[in-house]
Amino acid sequence: MNEKKEIQGKLIRYQILDGRIKALLKRRELLIAKILEIETTLSTIEEIEKNKESEILLPFGSNVHVPGTLKDIKKMIVELGANMAIEEDVEETKKILEKRKNIINDGLRITENEITSLSNEMLKLESEIGALIEKIKPEVTAD
Repeated sequence: MNEKKEIQGKLIRYQILDGRIKALLKRRELLIAKILEIETTLSTIEEIEKNKESEILLPFGSNVHVPGTLKDIKKMIVELGANMAIEEDVEETKKILEKRKNIINDGLRITENEITSLSNEMLKLESEIGALIEKIKPEVTAD
């Protein structure tokens, strides 16, 4: 009977780990999307620097865009969060974006390490649960 309770406890732990991994996988997707967004922004800034005058579509709201032309830009507005923004030159803007990307990459590494660790723990639990089931199989068939 003790083995049955132990199996139940391990199954509960397994379900908890499974839920945690699913949440981490969603977080990982969001972090990857944010990294790609920053890389696209950096690439766009590079293109704008090369072509001093660029045709763009400006978002107007409700999925409506207005065509426009960018001329030689020297300053950009960078949102900092908490409804705050600063005006920076192009090089400083790129540095801010690279710094954000590095911070997000660090978070991604931590998330991936945690996913690996929890996956390993789940594999160990699977093995332990399997061994306990094999151990009580004769009892179950005898009942």
